[in-house]
Amino acid sequence: MKTKGQKLGITDFPYREFDNNGKETYFETSYGSWFKYGYDEHGNRTYFEYNGNWWKSKYDKYGNETYWEDSKDGREYTIR
Repeated sequence: MKTKGQKLGITDFPYREFDNNGKETYFETSYGSWFKYGYDEHGNRTYFEYNGNWWKSKYDKYGNETYWEDSKDGREYTIR
């Protein structure tokens, strides 16, 4: 499977993409490792993916993490 950089023919690394709020959403190295990031409307990181492994989080209106899960061991946690 090709990385985004390989698909786009990128040769200048590290390659980065940002959302409209200036938050980094994608990062790729010259040796093919890549990272994806997602954020909620308050800027909390809600998604992280590294070469296919990921974790997800949810936050309450005060910025407290309330939920977490990952792809590595399939665990889900509700945080209070």
